[in-house]
Amino acid sequence: MFYFLVTLIFFSSIEVVSKDLMSYLGPFEMTFFRFFIGLIGLLIYAFFTGAAKDLKGLKYKDYSLFALLGFINIFFSMTMLQYAIKYGEPAVVALIISSNPIFVYILSLIRKHETISFRRTAGFILGILGIAAVVIKDFSSFVIEKGSLFALAGAVSFAFFTIINKRAVRERRPIIVNIYSFAFGTAFIALYLFISGSLNISPELFDSGVRIIKLLYLGIFVTAISYITFLTAIKKIGPVASSLVFLFKPAVATIFAVVFLSEEIRPNLFAGLLLSSAGSWLIMRKKNTGKVL
Repeated sequence: MFYFLVTLIFFSSIEVVSKDLMSYLGPFEMTFFRFFIGLIGLLIYAFFTGAAKDLKGLKYKDYSLFALLGFINIFFSMTMLQYAIKYGEPAVVALIISSNPIFVYILSLIRKHETISFRRTAGFILGILGIAAVVIKDFSSFVIEKGSLFALAGAVSFAFFTIINKRAVRERRPIIVNIYSFAFGTAFIALYLFISGSLNISPELFDSGVRIIKLLYLGIFVTAISYITFLTAIKKIGPVASSLVFLFKPAVATIFAVVFLSEEIRPNLFAGLLLSSAGSWLIMRKKNTGKVL
């Protein structure tokens, strides 16, 4: 339970901790720093645990798959997350991003990897209603904020990443998959920044020790250590219970937003939390059991 709680706290804090930093860093730059620091952390962990030996002897198809994962997850999805945090409300962004099971289900249906069932269809409908409750501030004109649109783009692309990643971790150890996807993802961002010729980093970022600590926290704790604690939680309590971290994340992130950012929580956010959580739960539950997929 300790590792589960640690993972939950780290995962739930990214929106709140990085909100302030987005005034001094561009989304691509923020994502690069976060995953570059995280990559170093995972390499150190792999070295001391002996997992580093599995970094060798890979095939071309492995590298191609890792590159695809790095592009979808880090270059696109996580950068969209930072855009969403920059322009949106942390609590709303956390809810949308955590609705991953809803988008995984619809993408699996499209790819014919999933069959239609009443339970999961009901979960999908509840989830969509929950997301709509928080992203549409004015139902008379269906106005959607820029931050919510970026969060939706990040959530859908992360769902696509989740589907592909399942195949990757069946063939290789999860930590190896993440090390290489982190490396490719940060390399893609570095290439993009080099080609674009722009670097959105304010010198004021380094004038504050608090901001530097926040940046290191996102890279070391949220990106590297939380991955390790999540894997440990899976070993200790199993993947079923560990997956619940994504159901609890929106609620915990909302509490963090209220406490640390004094964010005003709109009434419809509570309705969205209940609906999207119920929808995700129905989609993740196995038929006739209390277990989660």
